[in-house]
Amino acid sequence: IRLAYVWHTFGICLAPIRDKFVMNVVKDKTIGLVGFGDIAKATARLARAFGMKVIALRRSPEKGTEQGLADKVYGYEDRLQLFAKADFVVSVLPGTKETENFCGQQEFKAMKPEGVFINIGRGVAVDEDALQKALASKQIAGAALDVFWREPLPESSPLWKCENLLITAHNADFTTDYAELGWKVWQSNLDAFVAGASPEKMATPVHKEAGY
Repeated sequence: IRLAYVWHTFGICLAPIRDKFVMNVVKDKTIGLVGFGDIAKATARLARAFGMKVIALRRSPEKGTEQGLADKVYGYEDRLQLFAKADFVVSVLPGTKETENFCGQQEFKAMKPEGVFINIGRGVAVDEDALQKALASKQIAGAALDVFWREPLPESSPLWKCENLLITAHNADFTTDYAELGWKVWQSNLDAFVAGASPEKMATPVHKEAGY
C-alpha cells in the first residue's frame, strides 16, 4: 500500500510535465510495401494482424498478391499510386542500380501529409536529400530509418536534425536465436545445392540478372 501511495504521489508530481496526446491507431490504415520479397511478406502478415490494408509494389506484378496477402499489387511504373494511397510506406528494396534513389522527391511529394515513410531495406534506395527536405518542410508527417547511403550515418548529415525522424541501428534480426536460424537457412541452401537446384530455387534465391 505504501509503495502504491508513493507511485501515486510521484505521478501527481509529474503530471504538469507529462505530455498528453491522443494516440493514433493502425487499424484500417493502409501499409504500402515497396518491394514484395520475404521481409515484405512477413511485414504484410503482421500488418494484417493489426487490421491494416496491404498494398505492394513489385518488379513483376504479374506474380500477383501472394494468395491474397496483399489487397493490390502495383508495378514499378505505377509506384506513385502506391505512395499516394498508403498511410505508411515501407521500403524493403535491395540495393541495386535499378533501385538507387528509387524513393525520391516525386515519391515523397505523392505521399499524404500525414503519411510516414519507413526504410528497412537498403539505404541506397532512398534519396536522403529529398527525404530530409520532405521532413523539414512537414511535407510528410515522419519517417524511420535503420539503413543509409553511408553507414554509420555521418555526423554532418542533416537527417540528424529532423525532429520527426526516428533513426535506429540496423540490427533488428540480431536475436537470441540468430545463429540457429542462420544455420537452418545455410543447411537448406546446402541441401538444395546437393539436390541440383538452380540458384532461383534456393532457400535464399539468387537473381544474378536483378543484382541480388
